[in-house]
Amino acid sequence: MEVHATGEVPVPEEPAPGSAAFEERLDRTTHSRSRPGNLVQMLFDGVSSFAERNRLISAAVHSVHLQTFIFNDDETGWELAKLLVEKARQGVKVRVLYDAVGSNRAEAAIFEFMRTHRVEVRAWGDPLEHPLEMNDRWHEKHLIVDGRVSIEGGMNIANEYAFGGSGKLVFSRGEVGTEPWRDADVRIEGPAVADAQRAFLRNWRRLGEDVPPEELPALFPDPGMPGTAWVRVVQHRPEEDGDRNTHELYLQCFRSARRWIRIENAYFLPPADLRKALCDAARRGVDVLVMTNSRESNDLAVVTDAARYFYDELIAAGVRVFEKTGGTLHAKTATFDGVYSIVGSVNLNGRSERLDSEDAIGILDAATARALEVRFEEGLSQTHEVTAEELRNEDFLTNLRQFSLSLLAWTF
Repeated sequence: MEVHATGEVPVPEEPAPGSAAFEERLDRTTHSRSRPGNLVQMLFDGVSSFAERNRLISAAVHSVHLQTFIFNDDETGWELAKLLVEKARQGVKVRVLYDAVGSNRAEAAIFEFMRTHRVEVRAWGDPLEHPLEMNDRWHEKHLIVDGRVSIEGGMNIANEYAFGGSGKLVFSRGEVGTEPWRDADVRIEGPAVADAQRAFLRNWRRLGEDVPPEELPALFPDPGMPGTAWVRVVQHRPEEDGDRNTHELYLQCFRSARRWIRIENAYFLPPADLRKALCDAARRGVDVLVMTNSRESNDLAVVTDAARYFYDELIAAGVRVFEKTGGTLHAKTATFDGVYSIVGSVNLNGRSERLDSEDAIGILDAATARALEVRFEEGLSQTHEVTAEELRNEDFLTNLRQFSLSLLAWTF
């Protein structure tokens, strides 16, 4: 690592995270805008996120717009479906988007129940009707209520996401799970909510008629400026738009970081340019820590197998990788230099880059970054650090499996 005569590590030529030049570059590369004046609150795990979702939907006056990858017909799914139906009966415009493959565990009855009771429901990519779209999934998650408040992040509508810290389901008393999944959402109030609303409506009109024009004023009310956070809503739609928006957001943050990077990501299998950017950051002195799943905690163990094939490169450069022990990690968050954060649906893998629609929220707010950093630090006690020696001691069959699966990394 090159060091100046003063002993300082040279800073990158890229603009610092959160600077005006940094934001201007993201304007161009991610086709989005950073909005000032937002109130932002992190929602960690189902115990906080699902309680807040329930509260917001219950208080809705004119509209509830929900998009999810998984809408299951378990206790969590049915409790939400009944709440949405109740709001529709009250005259609230309730619209639901879900991914047909992501929600393949659910019986059709739950969607018919909602449709029958005035909830407008649309599904993307039914494999029986559109077999060529089988591998192109809609992975975004949005909840926008009355055009004023949005919840964005990683959580789907299913029991494993709605477990509280006690292991009990938030909605259904008495149901006990083995261990809640570790996940994160963010609640946004302010000007950036309009961008989340636009993201939802782009997807809505892709599957049918647009919302009536007379509704638009209520869907885009004057948000005021209830907080101090700058918030950027980045939407990625590879099938529809052929963009690289969320990928470019992460790439710029990796290249711009000067002090530290903290990444918490469920399926950490970054494409080559993201791996290089992380290695370059570590080599220039940035403290890079990654928390992801182990083979035992991952609900898709083959992703960890493929990912570990690339760990040698990362660890040799100085990136430290921590694998979760115990319950599954599903979060997709990152912080940079204590000032900038990303929360969203984006997995750092080839699938999120090339195949799945995604959304990521870029947040310039030191308090949000600190909340995520504290969360990260507290989670390290539930991880195991992967070392170069550990990787060297893996047997031939393990290495062969990892190499073979790495060839399919772009599909995971």
